[in-house]
Amino acid sequence: MARTFRTQFDGAIYHLTVRGNNRQPLFRENKDRERYLELLHRYGDLFGYRLYAYILLTNHLQLLLETPRGNVSKVMQCLGTNYASYFNRKYKRRGTLFEGRYKSHLVDGGSNLSEHTRFIHRYCFQKGLKGGGSDYPWSSYRIYIGWGGSDFVETGIVLSQFGQGLSEQKREYREFVENGDFVRDHLADAVNFHDVAFKADSVPRNIYQPGDTRFQEEASIRRAEGIIQKVRLSVESKGVEGLRERRREALIRHLAMYLIRKETPLPLRLIGKLLGVKSAAVAIAVGKVGGLIKRGGFPRYIEDLMKSSDLLGIVSRTGSSAL
Repeated sequence: MARTFRTQFDGAIYHLTVRGNNRQPLFRENKDRERYLELLHRYGDLFGYRLYAYILLTNHLQLLLETPRGNVSKVMQCLGTNYASYFNRKYKRRGTLFEGRYKSHLVDGGSNLSEHTRFIHRYCFQKGLKGGGSDYPWSSYRIYIGWGGSDFVETGIVLSQFGQGLSEQKREYREFVENGDFVRDHLADAVNFHDVAFKADSVPRNIYQPGDTRFQEEASIRRAEGIIQKVRLSVESKGVEGLRERRREALIRHLAMYLIRKETPLPLRLIGKLLGVKSAAVAIAVGKVGGLIKRGGFPRYIEDLMKSSDLLGIVSRTGSSAL
């Protein structure tokens, strides 16, 4: 019987599950997990996906990622091939490492994204899991609650749904994961690990068809909102001294407009609408910031800000990491 095609389109978000063949271990020691995380980081730069959550267990792993280029099959093929080659070579084995194809669940954005991160992170609290709970080191949960750092896990979009300041967001997110109740109807497929490789006529009504410009625009807007949140958190956490509130807000707008323009296909009009300015102002700001980056003309405090951990993931993809 022919396999159903994977639904792939720019901006799609997937809850992905990979299992070991016959429930055999995918990871025999911590160095194996380190290797897989290294591959996740490497291919994130290569394929441009955005990783929102992950957990690596003994015989299976789960990922929550967005593919702005609509290339989830290529991403998972390269991850699986490279890791299987490493694993078989290291342990002098042959044969299949993974149990069939990876399982995929197409995720709508918004609050549903946070529900899927919670589902993944709750695995940290399994009984008998070594280093379980918030101490479990092979999950993105520690990054979300501020116990670990990462420059390749996108936390801003989810955390922005909780509280105001970053410390409040982390605290409320932890409460959400450890004590909240699941919204079960949104997660039925993910909970049962069904392969929901949707046919074109079975995509839910609230998910647009591949190539639908409305979906691509909404995905880009969500990305832009996440960038604005990251820029604001970075500026406020750095406590840029000597800047009055008006100058600080202008700095946030200018950096956000430049990064959004580089990271998304949104037109100047929509970028301006998100930040409360006209399209002409966006064009001027993007050109000004780009020129300062090329000339190395930023003040030192802005260079330090652009290199901060909160913005590093965005900055490195826009080519301004040379600051």
